[in-house]
Amino acid sequence: MRLFTLALLTLPLPALADDAVDRVVSDFAVPHVTAFAETTAALAQAAEVDCTPGNAGLLAAWNAAMDAWLGVQDLRFGPLEQGSRRQAIAYWPDVDGHRPRALSRILTGQDPVLDKPETFPGQPISARGLYAVEAMLFDPQFNDYGAGDPGCVLVQAMTADLAGSAAAVQTAWQDDFVTVMRTAGNKRNARFLDASEARQVVFTALLTSMQFDIDERLGLPLGTFDRPRPKRAEGRLSGRSQRNLELSLVAHAELARALVPDAADAPRTHADFERVIGLAQTLDDPDFSGVDDPAERFKLETLQTALIALRADVHAELGKTLDVSMGLNSLDGD
Repeated sequence: MRLFTLALLTLPLPALADDAVDRVVSDFAVPHVTAFAETTAALAQAAEVDCTPGNAGLLAAWNAAMDAWLGVQDLRFGPLEQGSRRQAIAYWPDVDGHRPRALSRILTGQDPVLDKPETFPGQPISARGLYAVEAMLFDPQFNDYGAGDPGCVLVQAMTADLAGSAAAVQTAWQDDFVTVMRTAGNKRNARFLDASEARQVVFTALLTSMQFDIDERLGLPLGTFDRPRPKRAEGRLSGRSQRNLELSLVAHAELARALVPDAADAPRTHADFERVIGLAQTLDDPDFSGVDDPAERFKLETLQTALIALRADVHAELGKTLDVSMGLNSLDGD
């Protein structure tokens, strides 16, 4: 990728390939990947100072990094999708329970990685990233360690690995992929043959992330009426299920506005985002345990229905304005 970008830089660059793509790059992608790199670096530093789960500074740093991730997650193209980075940063859902088994194996010495923490990036993705750190800090099965215990060494290795992944994403965006996006349609741009392809990949990423919220963030804990699954909620251990969904929706709205900033071009989309975000903010269910209660469950089901309608509006209005259709995405298994 770097050699390709350098080749592009040797050419006289045309005018920006597309206003929508430029807004996505300047107003959304670069600020968010920068914030994620900065917050994960701060998290790694906090773990070096005091890696115990009772450290308020460490907990605050992890929450800040999680907040920042929810602004990055919509970038389902480019550097975040290379080398399994997304999964290494945010492996969830883990419905088969790979994470606790992987962490137990490391902590009991069955895997000698703690003797050489620098080799930690070679660990399975279930033992890496934000959700693995969450387990070490909030899960009673793992968060009873003290300074100098294997758990402390593991948290330091995890956070250093996470910061490295985030820094790599930031560098790849700023050094390479910004140019790739902005030169869509340049004859030497083998990634995007024309500007519409760059618009389409962003549009597809937005719709894919919205479907993820519908199916996973809401669908997993909702389960069925007869069999709700509150323990499958994202962020249950840290009490962040509602906050994660709220911030995810805010990021979707921000990306949609970057693509189509004029409400007149997408009136239902702009209005529905405000309504759906409002519904999420009025919930009083931090870990979505309310799925067991009929009244609270109704609120989550109402939100899910509204989000489905919003996604349909995004598909119709933004697709028409941008003159693109949805392409293949990672949720298709492609």
